[in-house]
Amino acid sequence: MILIFSIAHELSTADVMGWLEHYGEEVVRINADDDLYKFSLINKDGIYFTNTQTNKTYNLLDAKSCWWRRTGISKRNFLLGDPRKEFIVDDLDLTPLIKGSKNLLSTETKDLKEYILKRIYDNCKINIGSPWRYGLNKLEVLDIAASYGLQTPDYEIISNLNQIEQSKIQEEFVTKSIAEGVYEMIENQSYYTYTESHKKADFTGSDVTVFPSMIMNIIEKQMEIRAFYLDGKFYSMAIMSQSIGQTRVDFRKYSDARPNKTETYQVPKHIEDKLIKVFNHLDLNCGSVDLIVNEKGEYVFLEINPVGQYAMTSLPCNYHLDQIIAKYLIHGSTK
Repeated sequence: MILIFSIAHELSTADVMGWLEHYGEEVVRINADDDLYKFSLINKDGIYFTNTQTNKTYNLLDAKSCWWRRTGISKRNFLLGDPRKEFIVDDLDLTPLIKGSKNLLSTETKDLKEYILKRIYDNCKINIGSPWRYGLNKLEVLDIAASYGLQTPDYEIISNLNQIEQSKIQEEFVTKSIAEGVYEMIENQSYYTYTESHKKADFTGSDVTVFPSMIMNIIEKQMEIRAFYLDGKFYSMAIMSQSIGQTRVDFRKYSDARPNKTETYQVPKHIEDKLIKVFNHLDLNCGSVDLIVNEKGEYVFLEINPVGQYAMTSLPCNYHLDQIIAKYLIHGSTK
């Protein structure tokens, strides 16, 4: 049996499952945001979840491999129905025990989830990703990358706009989210944050207190690199995003009318070796790396996405990463 922790409607998960089923593997996919699998039992012999459609119960410790694609388990996997809206006992309102940030259900879920994920991770002979690395601290990762000799952008984190004029950041700079930024659907409208460019002169005389915000030197580039990493091997793609103004700063501002040229790319071995050291430091065997090749031909490290978004790299470059991931989950290698 192969176990996948994901979320509903995640296409990459479905594509990998298609290959696993093609190879005759039994797959259990547990999503954190649906009710297909519910917790049943934990004992010394196993961790049991039941498929609510087939009523079949699986011992998750029977899994030979696990893909930690997304968070995988949430409070709803433990609840048999909708959570109670109020908790009244002997005319006493004990609702705060089941509502709010410190409610009993949340704290019990947290410890139970941590135990389940650790026991499965330790039990599986093959793991892709990690249950403790669904998110990374970008600032920490920049420091780690620099410690292994990778070039990283200069940045500052400011608390007042008047700090921009006196900062050591160059005249043209960009603003970036410190964490993951906004990626939300609200009332059928999509909201995203992008990397945006600014000029110091636009903030002359400003004296406005702001929430701690990142400003970073803009990098004039030859190209951007998106590289998917799996257990010592990179699958890289060059993105010629500098060719049009719309994608010059952030290639995610995609132009359907004039799409960026992309092609397979080989990152130099000495750069890959340093990146592998970063992955090893983070105890990760999978993820996607963003790099920029500047006008001098130098490789500048930007960040690592531990989830490993790879479809945008796999399809244009014919890497067939869905099949490669499936084979890794079966054999523990990319061959």
